[in-house]
Amino acid sequence: MSNDGGEGPDLEPIDPFDEDEVIEEPPEVMAEPAEAIFDGGKGYVAKEDTDRISRQGFYGVRLDDGRLELEPIELIHLIDWKRVVAKNAAGDRIQASNIVSELMEKTPELWVNYLVFRDLRSRGFAVRQGFGGGLGFRVYARGDKPGTTPAKQLIYVLKEGVSITLDELDKVTEAASAARKKLVFALVDQNGEVNYYRVSQTVLENRSGESE
Repeated sequence: MSNDGGEGPDLEPIDPFDEDEVIEEPPEVMAEPAEAIFDGGKGYVAKEDTDRISRQGFYGVRLDDGRLELEPIELIHLIDWKRVVAKNAAGDRIQASNIVSELMEKTPELWVNYLVFRDLRSRGFAVRQGFGGGLGFRVYARGDKPGTTPAKQLIYVLKEGVSITLDELDKVTEAASAARKKLVFALVDQNGEVNYYRVSQTVLENRSGESE
């Protein structure tokens, strides 16, 4: 971010999704939840249940053997919504709280990211993992299908009280701009509430009278 002029990021504290009508989607309880085997930090749904889980919100990635691979946050969300039950390789049931505790030992920010994921899903958006480098999620416009249409927005997750450097802010803003996507910061407060900030590039005018 420049100090003397040029381009820099501008944060606007608004609802970045106000262009869409927010429709809360209650959990859809299936007659018989699918089973997901928890292994290596991810969930794996058997081939026979892949279609019904995947099509109910574009969850997971289909593997060559037909199984559906779920990211940790997707698995926790589907357990919470009673769409799947998690089991270990021996067939013993695992609670979502145990999965969260285990994964947070390696990924402390897991729960904060999950709160943002859950909020976006409750608004009816399809959500995929981001590109790394702090860009946690890709968000698709309602009606768009991941894999056939590109994501419209990138979400950077922040926890209240944890700062971000100007260098990092500038870096992720430029990354989103290069990808031709809107950048949104999701700030999770101490109560678990999620607030959004739209981020854009702005030109800082040099009024010192000095030439650059």
